[in-house]
Amino acid sequence: MRVLRWVAIALGAYVILALALDGMIAVFQPMGGTAGVLRTFDEQGTPHETVLGVLDDGSTLWVESGHHFRGWYQRLRRNPDVELVWGGEVQAYTAVPLDTPEAEQRIKELMKERAGPIGYYLGRTMLLFADIKPVRLDPRDEP
Repeated sequence: MRVLRWVAIALGAYVILALALDGMIAVFQPMGGTAGVLRTFDEQGTPHETVLGVLDDGSTLWVESGHHFRGWYQRLRRNPDVELVWGGEVQAYTAVPLDTPEAEQRIKELMKERAGPIGYYLGRTMLLFADIKPVRLDPRDEP
């Protein structure tokens, strides 16, 4: 009975810590070397900026929603016209959410390449293994 109690306490602490970390990432949005600012637009056309890791797959750019707090993901599903501020430039894209096993696998491979296997699994563990939602960014011309 005592072991079960300690396991429950440890599991509860893990969930609280992971949700706090996920929330801090959503609020503070750390800017790093591979991070970019994704600008999504709500129904009124108001821009919302979110710092995300950009995954460069040769000629294709990806972002992924691997957090539980993903308002930006819901906005781009309603309006796929987005802008990415990356490398000091602003580029217009059409966001293409891909809910396929192949896209999810490719995102996982790119994340492991970027963070290494230990960094990848540590990050996924701290984010409670939230679903990975791959989003491909297709360039579009602005009128």
